[in-house]
Amino acid sequence: MANETSAKDPKRETRQEAKRYHNFSPEFIEQWNADQAAGKANPFATPDSAVVRRNPARDMSPRIHRPPFQRDIDKIINVPPYNRYAGKTQVFSFVRNDDISRRGLHVQLVARTARTIARLLGLNLDLTEAIALGHDLGHTPFGHAGEHILNDLYHADTGRYFNHNVHSARVMDHLYARNVSLQTLDGILCHNGESSQKVFRLGDVHDFDAFDAQMEACYVDEQAIGHLRPSTLEGCVVRISDMIAYVGKDRQDAMNTGALGDDRDFSEGVVGVQNAQIINNLTVDIVEHSYMQDCISMSEDAFQSLKTAKAENYERIYLAGDQGDIYEDEIRPMFEELYEQLLVDLRAGNESSPLFKHHIERIERQRRIYEDERPYRQEEPHQIVVDYLAAMTDEYFLAAHRFICPNSAHHVEFRDYFDGMDYTPSH
Repeated sequence: MANETSAKDPKRETRQEAKRYHNFSPEFIEQWNADQAAGKANPFATPDSAVVRRNPARDMSPRIHRPPFQRDIDKIINVPPYNRYAGKTQVFSFVRNDDISRRGLHVQLVARTARTIARLLGLNLDLTEAIALGHDLGHTPFGHAGEHILNDLYHADTGRYFNHNVHSARVMDHLYARNVSLQTLDGILCHNGESSQKVFRLGDVHDFDAFDAQMEACYVDEQAIGHLRPSTLEGCVVRISDMIAYVGKDRQDAMNTGALGDDRDFSEGVVGVQNAQIINNLTVDIVEHSYMQDCISMSEDAFQSLKTAKAENYERIYLAGDQGDIYEDEIRPMFEELYEQLLVDLRAGNESSPLFKHHIERIERQRRIYEDERPYRQEEPHQIVVDYLAAMTDEYFLAAHRFICPNSAHHVEFRDYFDGMDYTPSH
């Protein structure tokens, strides 16, 4: 009976809960409350007045209901690539399951986490949200696997590199010419959340000449991506929030797809194992170590725990299972076939091709709305084809391949909702 009582002891459960979910120290809470009461502002936050746009004649008139970075949010959520988030792989492809994350949910989770951290640090919430919602606009179908395949094709033909973060900035700044602020574009370009760092220090991009040079460097230098640093603290917050948002959520999704039994085999460390623990504990740690500082940082313990969590995810989720074989055996040759046929269509001026009907004509129509008459179809052919392929959702890619390459030997079957289930109707 003693063992049974202790197992259900509410005081013990409370202590265990407190160990799993960290809270701010009393000293920090006292300081934060005092600063709020005194109206103290973070001197390193990005003020609305600092906004820089490529075309200053547009979108600069003051409006109470639409401050400058709120306008960026509106621009982002109203372009077609934002709609397509919902149909793009986050981690798991080839399975129909409404409970797993697509990229649309991921960017919302990043925005939610980033806004929480930014609010506690006294940063610009509109800028933070704009960067978070736009950071994956250039992602390909089939997640990072699609990104690597498209990069290989593009690089083999042009010597240039494709990276989703660079393409995300291109989507808003060039393809749709939406005059998004430099600060938002910089945060999108530099989110590059795959790189773990203990401290995120500010970059030095404060005009479009420097931004354009950084973009071009990423196209021609394979190592340039690894040197990107956001030039605002808001961008730094999104960069770390990208990792926070996916580490635990990807484990949930792995369990929902049957790729992972449970999370008991993961190392707990100081940030915990489950999604809610990881989000809470990293948020607390980052805010306490970054408050009123000119950088975003975390403790050494939290940093090592996050690195371990990511490494274990790679071992047990990202590199496990048979998804990798399908990407190489089926998706890669399908990308190759589409890429080559679309290049042929473009060079032949074949306006019956979906490349023209579904992509080029729509881009040019969007540009005309904003009085941008640049003829998109005259741009570099490989880049146009890459723009089209990167814009595709998973299902659209498969449909396009069936339509454009009807004699291909390659195809992919999705695992459906009821695959593997035994069922006998009741009478």
